[in-house]
Amino acid sequence: MARCINVACLFCTLCVFIGLTSVVQFGLGIYAAFIRNETFLINRLVKMDNYDSCLLYIILVFTGLGLISLVLSFLSIYSTVRRFKSLSLFVTVLWIFAAALNIVILIVSLLYYFATLPKLSTLLIPTLRQPSQSINDLQSKYNCCGINDKDDYINLRLDPLPSSCWRDSDINDYNGSNSTKQLIHIDGCFPLISRSVTIELLGLIGGTGFSVLLQILAITFVCCLYQRFKKFDNDPNFVINHLAGEKSMNDSYGCMKGSSKTIEETVEITQI
Repeated sequence: MARCINVACLFCTLCVFIGLTSVVQFGLGIYAAFIRNETFLINRLVKMDNYDSCLLYIILVFTGLGLISLVLSFLSIYSTVRRFKSLSLFVTVLWIFAAALNIVILIVSLLYYFATLPKLSTLLIPTLRQPSQSINDLQSKYNCCGINDKDDYINLRLDPLPSSCWRDSDINDYNGSNSTKQLIHIDGCFPLISRSVTIELLGLIGGTGFSVLLQILAITFVCCLYQRFKKFDNDPNFVINHLAGEKSMNDSYGCMKGSSKTIEETVEITQI
């Protein structure tokens, strides 16, 4: 029984740690999906007709799994303390489901990082043929033009350049007067896109990989605890030994009580 209690304590500690990790995962997902302004903008741009990156959807699932893992951590601790075997089985099934989703996210993120990200620049250039609001917003906000540079539009024979590739600049003339001229953005937008997508993917890979490891440990502990509790509940030898131990303790207490009575009688005789 002591060994079972030790396993339960380790499992509760693991659940607390998983709960803290889930809070971090949920917070990162909320920040990436809703607070960080570039996420929606860049993910709409990366989403193409022939290839759907699904990065935004993956981030949303990643956020939801953080919340689910947090709830499962509390349920696991509650079912362990109260020894609810039926609830433990239900939580175990949910842990397996959450771990499977995290594994899928991990595999998709790894494939995207190693297979798609190196050629993302080539995949994005054809999207300039039909300029979207996403690329225009990106070029205006970050003073960039095209994917690699302004030559992407020239190579695609798109003339004139979009208005988002130009910026107004005040220039001092030789006669001392100020004039406003339009200057073209020299740098391309791909460094910003690549940096943002890389940060998203590394966060997904690290978060899901660590979560999968902890969830597999949680599933293992739950199964071990369930078997041990079931063994103690169904093993009659444990009950008999427990009752025998109580009986031996009562007998020992009776013998001690009888011995003390004999000693008292001896003392009374000696005093007489």
